[in-house]
Amino acid sequence: MATNGFLTGCALTVALAGCGGVSGIPIDKTATDFAQAICPKAYDCCTADQLMGNKDLAGTTEQECETKTAASFRSRLQNMQSSENAGRSKYDQAAVDACLAALRMATCSDLTMIYSINQIEACNSTFATPLVAAGDKCQNDFECVGGGVCQKPMSSFDGVCVAGNSAGASCTDQSRCGSDLICDGRGTSNDASDDVCVAPQENGATCVDGLDCKSRNCVADGTTGAKTCQAVSGPQCFYGGGCSAAGGRPGLAALGLMGLFALVVMMRARRAQRRTS
Repeated sequence: MATNGFLTGCALTVALAGCGGVSGIPIDKTATDFAQAICPKAYDCCTADQLMGNKDLAGTTEQECETKTAASFRSRLQNMQSSENAGRSKYDQAAVDACLAALRMATCSDLTMIYSINQIEACNSTFATPLVAAGDKCQNDFECVGGGVCQKPMSSFDGVCVAGNSAGASCTDQSRCGSDLICDGRGTSNDASDDVCVAPQENGATCVDGLDCKSRNCVADGTTGAKTCQAVSGPQCFYGGGCSAAGGRPGLAALGLMGLFALVVMMRARRAQRRTS
C-alpha cells in the first residue's frame, strides 16, 4: 500500500510565486476540480451522519463542501508549488489527472466500500516526484526519495530526510515511522511512550486495534477474545472522517488536517501521524 504527504500556504509561497503559479502548477483549477469531483459524490453516496465526522471539509451542504474542500486543496498545492520552486520536488500532473478521472468514474458502490480517498488506487499517490536524498534538508515527507520521511526537530521548520523506523519500533515526535507504516497510539493518544509503528494487515491477521488492519476493523472473538482484522460489514463513507482522504503518509488528497503556518503544520502533522486512519 503506497502512501503520501505536503503542506504550508500562500503566506510562505507569496514571495516566490505570488500565490499563483511560477512553477506552472494550476492551483485554482486543480483545487476546484478535486472539490467538484469529491463533493457531489460525498452528498450522493454518504449519509449526513457519516459526513459529520468530516464536517471541517464536508460541511453541511454540497456547496459548503466544495468551498471548504477547494480551499484545503488550494493551500496544499501552494505548498507543493513552494517545494517545487525550491527544487525539492516535482509536481506530477499525470498522477493528478488519473486520480481525478478515477474519482469521477467511481460509483456509490465503490465509494461506500472504502474509508478514505487514497484507497482508490489512482489516488494513493503523493502527486509529486521527490528530489531530496537521504540526509539532505526537507520540509515535507513527499520530498524524500526512496519512501523516506522528513524528520524535524521540535519547533523546527526544516528537517532531514531519513528512512524512518520499522514496524514494531516506537514512534514519537522525534522518531518517525517509515513510509507505509502508521504510528499507533495504542489507545493512549496523549501518551507517546507506548506509540508503536505498525504495518496494516489483511483480513484474518491478528490485531490490537483498528490501525493494525487495512480495513481499520479489529474484531474480538466472542468466545476466545482473540482479535483479528475483519472486513467491515456495513457501508462506509469515503469522505466521512477527519482523515478520510489520508493514508499513512499524507499526500495531496490527505491534507485536511494541516494548517497554513509552519509551527501549526508541524504539530498537527505529528498528531495526525499518531491518529491517522
